[in-house]
Amino acid sequence: MFFKKKDKRVNSIYQNIIEVSRSKFFYLDLNLRDDFETRFDLIIFHAFIVFYYYKKLYGKKSQISQELFDIMFADFENNLREMGFGDIAVNKKMKVFITAFYGRIAQYSKGIEVYRADQDKSLLQETILNNIYKGDDISDKYLNYFIKYMNININHFLKSNEQENLENKFKYKSIKYES
Repeated sequence: MFFKKKDKRVNSIYQNIIEVSRSKFFYLDLNLRDDFETRFDLIIFHAFIVFYYYKKLYGKKSQISQELFDIMFADFENNLREMGFGDIAVNKKMKVFITAFYGRIAQYSKGIEVYRADQDKSLLQETILNNIYKGDDISDKYLNYFIKYMNININHFLKSNEQENLENKFKYKSIKYES
């Protein structure tokens, strides 16, 4: 049986996603809850941008996307085990995470496609509000920041070739938040 060799750069991409998602900026300046669920959602949000890039590049899932998914969910599982969850609880939680992941990716995909085609941000705002802010009553400025951030980073990655993005570990562009 032959196994494909894993791309070591994918782990660096994931570590970059983790680092960006843990940035105090999101929690302090954009008024996010600092809890497990929100951190999970920020990781998914940032991973979505990479997945979207590969979908646009290849029209389907790529090996890099699959490896990123695998690393991400192995890390989620390890974190649950470190938190003291047993095998049965981990399996149940992982099913919830995977379902949540696919739901969020589908919502972000639909929202960004509508936004990029028609400049209608309402679906993307609703998606960000429900996923990242858990339906909290927050300012549209926060939602609009995330939309701008997502779109700028998608464009940034699409303007670069795959090799450049991999060498740069899909480094996200930060944008200034205007309060």
